[in-house]
Amino acid sequence: MKNWKKLMAGFCAAAMVTSMVAPVWAADEEAADEEAAEEDTADDGDVADVSEAMTGIWQDSAGDIYGFYKDNSFFGQWVEEETDVLGVYSLASDGEYTALAMQFANDDGTLDDENMETYLVQINEEENVLELYDPDSLELTATLEPYEATGDEADYNQTYQDMGDLLTECYSGQTEAGETFIYAANDDGTFCSVLVINDQDEFVSFIGEGTFDEENNTVTIDDEVSEMSLTFGVTLNDDNTLTLDMGDLGSATVEEAFIAVAVQGLKYAVENGTEMN
Repeated sequence: MKNWKKLMAGFCAAAMVTSMVAPVWAADEEAADEEAAEEDTADDGDVADVSEAMTGIWQDSAGDIYGFYKDNSFFGQWVEEETDVLGVYSLASDGEYTALAMQFANDDGTLDDENMETYLVQINEEENVLELYDPDSLELTATLEPYEATGDEADYNQTYQDMGDLLTECYSGQTEAGETFIYAANDDGTFCSVLVINDQDEFVSFIGEGTFDEENNTVTIDDEVSEMSLTFGVTLNDDNTLTLDMGDLGSATVEEAFIAVAVQGLKYAVENGTEMN
């Protein structure tokens, strides 16, 4: 047996640092370096195969539902405890074993060295499940099977998965009034989302195609349902945060976040909030 634990520690630490989606202002050279790094990872054991298989909605034996997204974030719905969790995951391989590390975020969304679970993972193609093994005993401890639902529940959960599949970047922060502000989009701006939630769980959302005005450095999102529009200016700050200026509606300061944050925010608003016109 190879000393996979030592390798896993190094690989996972590197993966968590490099798995963040590149900011929209990142140089082409940085993007090329990331692409080369991904190609190197794909040649290392079966990490690429497992990573491709994980992206999507999976359900464990306890009934908990997990959405794994392509930026190495995850959003879980713990059924028995009726609570939502999110965090980041990383994969590493020593050529023989593939290690999965899941780091759960704190209540305030921050990440630290605590709240981490590690497994060995492999694909069972015959049964179409992911098998999770205890890293010490190598005993099978759990399986993840593709999440399946019927009727409205299937449509409901698929909405969030479709959103996660489309998004490539997410920014989260607060408005001047202290409201939660989440902005997310895909590469070409054909799908953008803005969600604002106040402390009374009242929310406003704009979801639809986005248009970027290079001359004025503004983004306009046309909501597909209400057919209303939201326009805001975008300013990059020295600390790599963004200031989104909405004119009379105020402004928000946001920083890069995981795709799971956008998916969780929308789900929370729909299930717990009251939409404001």
